[in-house]
Amino acid sequence: MSGFIPWNKVDLPLRAQRSIWISTTRPDGRPHAVPVWFVWDGTSIYFITRRDMQKAKNLAHQPWIVVHAGDGDDAIILEGPSEIVTDQEELNRVDAAYRDKYVDPHSGARDTIFHEGCDLYQVQIKHIMTWEYGTISTRTDWRF
Repeated sequence: MSGFIPWNKVDLPLRAQRSIWISTTRPDGRPHAVPVWFVWDGTSIYFITRRDMQKAKNLAHQPWIVVHAGDGDDAIILEGPSEIVTDQEELNRVDAAYRDKYVDPHSGARDTIFHEGCDLYQVQIKHIMTWEYGTISTRTDWRF
């Protein structure tokens, strides 16, 4: 780590936020950014997408991804390669966290990662960069 921001200023917001932005690269090199629901387990980001969506097509071609949480003033930016999760124990663990996190406030229905035609992706974080508004020289980097 280099910088001054403590780890809990990365970890706690990632556990609490409902959505993040992910950026992938199309096969022709053009960027593609979309918001997704996600689970953060302290070391990896997990999200689902349908196999026919642009982000899934992009990740099949180029598995590296950039994740952005927060806004431009208090930024948390994560980078790393992604892969489709196939281990049933890991799928069940992430599904339990997803079901706890995404509950319809009107009906109480819980979402799941298990939707037909969808895959669960794990982003193996290799680099995190963060900074805070209003404090000079707060940029902090973690490399894994």
